[in-house]
Amino acid sequence: MNIFKKVMLGAALTVSAMTAAVATPITVGGVTWDPDYSLDFSSSSVQIQQIIEPDGTVRGYGFVSTMNGYGQSQFCPGCELTFVFGGYTPIANVGNQVLYSGGTVDIFVNFAPSTINPSDPTTMNDANTGLGTLWLSLAGHQINGVTLTGTIQNPDPTSPVLSGLGQLDVVGGIAAANFDTNLRADGSDLSFSTSFTQPIDGINHVAGTGNFFGGSQAVVPEPGSLALMGLGLMGLASIRRRKQ
Repeated sequence: MNIFKKVMLGAALTVSAMTAAVATPITVGGVTWDPDYSLDFSSSSVQIQQIIEPDGTVRGYGFVSTMNGYGQSQFCPGCELTFVFGGYTPIANVGNQVLYSGGTVDIFVNFAPSTINPSDPTTMNDANTGLGTLWLSLAGHQINGVTLTGTIQNPDPTSPVLSGLGQLDVVGGIAAANFDTNLRADGSDLSFSTSFTQPIDGINHVAGTGNFFGGSQAVVPEPGSLALMGLGLMGLASIRRRKQ
């Protein structure tokens, strides 16, 4: 086999290996998930706290406990994922629903020792969430002007039942390229749902659970990188012709 054919075969094997290597799993910033998971992408949070401010805006924070079927110790060994959200502004009331616009959700990966006990919501607060590296930054995706629909099933402050549904667009973070897929409703990147039944301060500060849903993708080499490989092969071919 001559040198040019060997180089071509090596390049083909390299491209094939690169494609196979990004199939599963994906690791970004110490966080690992399987994009071949049947519900890709899916994460859950066993503890979220939601706070309704005096002006009606909604904010809060949470802890990511599972990701694509992996537990926290598997998808984030030696680290934790927390998120903070805010800026959801009420724009209308329809029956027992409150419609919101705006909103952001920022997810952080933190390798420092944790002070959060996922089984105890009282251990989570503004000070120990949103720490570390910005892993994924999201903004509310508007559908008919609405980014979040909150439903009040039970307004009793001693036993509230609240839920929320919304859509998000990727706007930044080190994992942005993996989640900027436009696969959810109206071309959004992720959907989320929340449920709150545990009062901390009546209906205005509650604890509950939540989920993120969407799709993820491996980040393949930039076209420029493949073009450089092609130029290199062309150069080798030219050298071979001159030697003949």
